[in-house]
Amino acid sequence: MEFKLDRTKKYALALEGGGGRGAYEIGAWKALHEEGIGFCAVSGTSVGAINGAAVTAGDLDTAIHFWENLTYSQVMEVDDSVMKKLIGMDFLKMDLKDTARTLSETLRNRGFDISPLKATMQQAIDEKAVLESDIDFYIVTFMIDEMKELVVRAKDLAEGELYDMLLASAYLPVFRSEKLGGKRYFDGGIYNRLPISALTDNGYRDIIAVELNSIGPIQKYDIPGVEVHTIKPVADIGRLMQFDPELSARNLRLGYFDAKKMMYGLSGTNYYIDRQMTESEAYSLLVRFTKEYWASTGAPVSDRNVNEKLLPALASRVKASKGDYYDVFIGTLEHTAASAGIDPFVICTERELLAKVLKVYDPASGNIPKSLIRTLPSLQLR
Repeated sequence: MEFKLDRTKKYALALEGGGGRGAYEIGAWKALHEEGIGFCAVSGTSVGAINGAAVTAGDLDTAIHFWENLTYSQVMEVDDSVMKKLIGMDFLKMDLKDTARTLSETLRNRGFDISPLKATMQQAIDEKAVLESDIDFYIVTFMIDEMKELVVRAKDLAEGELYDMLLASAYLPVFRSEKLGGKRYFDGGIYNRLPISALTDNGYRDIIAVELNSIGPIQKYDIPGVEVHTIKPVADIGRLMQFDPELSARNLRLGYFDAKKMMYGLSGTNYYIDRQMTESEAYSLLVRFTKEYWASTGAPVSDRNVNEKLLPALASRVKASKGDYYDVFIGTLEHTAASAGIDPFVICTERELLAKVLKVYDPASGNIPKSLIRTLPSLQLR
């Protein structure tokens, strides 16, 4: 594997807002930290600002513990069991009276009370460590009264102001917004969900950005010489308001391996593949196993059927119609690996993943993933 970043550089880190999906960013930080990647600056919006404070303070273990244990009641004045069912749309298990009471109180109070979040942050984030850090930290929020973005440099804050500004950055529409210092703020993501511009405006050019699949604009940064390395989830990382330790544990792993994918240029969509094959090698294996699997069903498998019918059908089935034969091979391999229940959180070569697949789906046995068999009737191969 070839490392794609420069360990001699210190990068600036931009963290997107995304509510309960924020554990993904800490997983990415863990991978970057393990590879010796340091930061000279951090910017964050909403939960990205909270995570940014943790990165600036430099306490990775506390940040991981924070997300592994974060529940609804540590963010809002709510009952955890009620919120879990409500956010999960688990209507059959809901107590309608408790749910109605929660929604009624929320509407009456102009949104969820997030005072518990401030207490939780005070336990998890060392304000002194943030303010005295060598890393410049920029908190991005939106000023309601003036209707404009506000970028605050943490080192410019007075003692005791950090937690208020982190709250100011995180006021989602469903949260009760309180005045801070006589002013009202809104979640910074309404104007700039991924604050790369907060870094470029302050002279930083080598940037790592971590996205959370959020909705909202990203302010443009039309500046020569800016290089942005992006870590972005392909898999589902949950809902904005889903503060669930189980989800967070999964997102920590996703963020970790997606960061590895970016740093080493790994192939694959849902798996992490150290590419060793050429397109020709992948094509040869694709043809070989396509013939072997389909022959086990009793269907004709001439070269023409393989190339004109089976491979285009596979490409469409695994959403690789726009790629080359390597992409079709990897897409088919990943699809089959997922059907076999193979753990995606391992970095491996194509042949290593193929060996795991063949232990479950042996061509000689005629055992083929049902989702692939379903393509046969439309091909008229029987």
